[in-house]
Amino acid sequence: MTELTALMISKADKGLLNKKYREPAVTAYSRLEPRPRSENFERSLRAEVRDALWMLTRQWQTGELAAEDAGSAIDARLLTRSVHIDRMALREGPGTDWDETVPMEAFVEKEPAPMTLARRLRLGQQFIRLLPAARRATYTDRCRASFQMPTDQEDQHRGQIEGMNLYQATLRRGIDGGALLRSIDGGTLLTDLTVDPADVAAVSDAATQLQAFARRVFLEPAAAADTAWSPTSLDYRFSVAAPRADGQALTLGAHSYMGGRLDWWAFDAIDPATPIAKDSQAQLPPDFDPPLSFLPTPAIFKGLPNPRFWEMEDRQIDFGKLSAKTTDHLLLAFAEFGLVYGNDWFVIPCKLPVNTVCEVHGLVITDVFGERTLVRAANAGNENAWQRWSMFGLSDRRARGEGRPLFYLPPSLTHSLSSEPLETVNFARDEMANMVWAIEDVIPDATGRGVSGHEAADKTGVEPPPIVGSTTPIRYLLGTTVPENWLPFLPVHIGGSVQDTQFQRAAMPKLGIPPRDVVKAKGVLLNEAGSPYYVHEEEVPRAGTLVHRRVQRARWTDGKAVMWIGRERETGRGASASHLRFDAVEPLRGD
Repeated sequence: MTELTALMISKADKGLLNKKYREPAVTAYSRLEPRPRSENFERSLRAEVRDALWMLTRQWQTGELAAEDAGSAIDARLLTRSVHIDRMALREGPGTDWDETVPMEAFVEKEPAPMTLARRLRLGQQFIRLLPAARRATYTDRCRASFQMPTDQEDQHRGQIEGMNLYQATLRRGIDGGALLRSIDGGTLLTDLTVDPADVAAVSDAATQLQAFARRVFLEPAAAADTAWSPTSLDYRFSVAAPRADGQALTLGAHSYMGGRLDWWAFDAIDPATPIAKDSQAQLPPDFDPPLSFLPTPAIFKGLPNPRFWEMEDRQIDFGKLSAKTTDHLLLAFAEFGLVYGNDWFVIPCKLPVNTVCEVHGLVITDVFGERTLVRAANAGNENAWQRWSMFGLSDRRARGEGRPLFYLPPSLTHSLSSEPLETVNFARDEMANMVWAIEDVIPDATGRGVSGHEAADKTGVEPPPIVGSTTPIRYLLGTTVPENWLPFLPVHIGGSVQDTQFQRAAMPKLGIPPRDVVKAKGVLLNEAGSPYYVHEEEVPRAGTLVHRRVQRARWTDGKAVMWIGRERETGRGASASHLRFDAVEPLRGD
């Protein structure tokens, strides 16, 4: 081993790294693999030993006589520097102070709760309950007169059995709580209801309680534009930042978070950092954290081989069941790390506060012989630049392959409850038509749940009607159509590029004489973006892409329950075949 003299780091190490160090180097064989000459391993498994000199030469060959791997670790000292995340920016929006009272998934994914028919009726009924009992009958009639249920939504609920039933049952007697809430927010409720002077205080108090009730159910953004969802890339995009002792900002960006589970792998280091301003004054962190001293503990896991040859493993562990092919690189690497180097793993506990970015500056291991070894990062040094890789390090977004010795522990959830999808859109390629279809598999119902979009869609005209009584063997077909839950996205050329394309939302005409407008999406995902609406071509691979909207509920560290509507993206079900044709001649089908 090569010994190093005094290592000068910083005065903040407080004597942590003030002695001689050594760097590990491989100077011998790591292991010997025998080559049996027969298929019978009975004698080999006896481990017969007859020649002591042969054993000594094998020990010399594997480096055991050098006693370089004989010292057991008895002390580990860690020098770190950590900063606390205190600000966040959604997409390209302004920075805001981080609210630690909600999980990060809920803060990023939250969106306005839809004002469904069931929610409107519930808000209207709740307002009547909040009024004094003696005045409920009077203001119930006034609310029905001033905030009538909409009468022009029959076509919107067509194909939805439960939604249509609720719409027909409450059309005349229901109170539109959505319009009532807008009147309260606009300050015109007393005028709209023609409130008597003696009832102003009671009605105003009920209106205030209704506002709190409406905002207590779902976690919603302050404005509809305060969202991290990117319709063009079909994912969430946001960034977090923290001040550093040098006066600059440490910025981490999550530019491809697809919903579901949020952890450290969703973030990249942005260098040079993009500053994120916020309202409150930032608190600068110290240069270094206090040095930590631990007792290394050998890592133990199920299937760990015994370190000594004469110790036999439990018979319940069957290493022969490890089935791996030559292309299973990940499994082979995991098996080698676990079985061959299983006794070289140690656990060093290090407590890290939530929502903290930690950077390791030094790790010194002391063995029983008093030797100190400075353990460097696995991807440190210029000699590893061509194969730079790390397990928990954050990669630099502007320099792929350049790892940063940073670890972020986000304030995320370990488990949450999710409902059945309120809405599901399947983006699938149609190679024969050279386009992409956004198929609404699940659409939101008026009752606040999701129903099958295929059952609710109008399929009139999908199959051409037969011609009765004609003697012509063929017929000319101007074009076919698709069900109403199939929305087209056509490839268009990107300006300034030679061959790059993206998908633009289009529309299919409704069948009728004369044509009745165009088919529009019934969900939120395909309607929230304005026109024109583009989706990047790389976001819809050959396997397709599925996007879900679900109601999620979780309990945070303070015991408070949080409920929000979030989205999740996953791999699709493959290509689709719409059988869309234009200007075709086909055999005539009679009755």
